[in-house]
Amino acid sequence: MPHDVQAAPRSRRPRNTLTVEAILDAAETVAALGFESLTIRAVATELGASPMALYRYFGTKGELVDALLNRVLGRFRPPPESGDWISELRGFARRHRELLNRHPWAIGALIGHPYPGPNALPIGETALRILGRGGIAGDGAVATFSGIIALNYGWSSFVTARGGDGHAPDPLPPAPPEYPLSLAAAASLAGYGSAAHYERVLDQLLAGVEAAAAEQARDTPLR
Repeated sequence: MPHDVQAAPRSRRPRNTLTVEAILDAAETVAALGFESLTIRAVATELGASPMALYRYFGTKGELVDALLNRVLGRFRPPPESGDWISELRGFARRHRELLNRHPWAIGALIGHPYPGPNALPIGETALRILGRGGIAGDGAVATFSGIIALNYGWSSFVTARGGDGHAPDPLPPAPPEYPLSLAAAASLAGYGSAAHYERVLDQLLAGVEAAAAEQARDTPLR
């Protein structure tokens, strides 16, 4: 009679071959399948190592999560300087949203923990520097920066939850007759959550920012 065929056990990783980068690579692979599945044990399994071996590098799951999110934020690249601060601010917003779209598994974690490490600082610094060139500083700059970030997190969360990439992944059901305005907007609602709609909202937000900067410049007395 044939013997039962059993899967070969996964080989263990040789001792002393782990690195922080290797652990983070494995953690990202696990997180991409669902952030809720990210545990020290799951990462160790992905690496073919023992959980205790990982604790030499990350004392807790929280430390591992912080390092992974900090790594994601470190991939942000600021827009090139163009001499047009509004265009640069638009480029900043787009690049930040693209970063989130490339790492949908990290969006929820970053919303709840926006400062996992020092790589968060250059993002804010970039936005504040651009706004400063437009004459916006202090509360106005921080509010504008946070508004752009909130738009991106909200939009990216919405699109990710619908399983799309910003190009209207799922059509909405038709509105019943008792909602005539929604019924009349059916064609536009086909683009609900789309990248084109994001650009339109971003344009409106930046138009308001530019108008506020111009008004502030008019009201600032010359010295």
